[in-house]
Amino acid sequence: MTKKDNNVRDKIIKGLELTHKKLIQSKKDRKLALVVSDHGKIVYLNPENL
Repeated sequence: MTKKDNNVRDKIIKGLELTHKKLIQSKKDRKLALVVSDHGKIVYLNPENL
């Protein structure tokens, strides 16, 4: 990887982390479960525990 690739990768990771935090906060505010797939199995998570 070049230095430019690392810079772009870092920006993408920071954006994903920010989106993750906003999603969790939104689910907490609206008191909704977070639905994810774990090896093909649907799992409902309580955002208060994350």
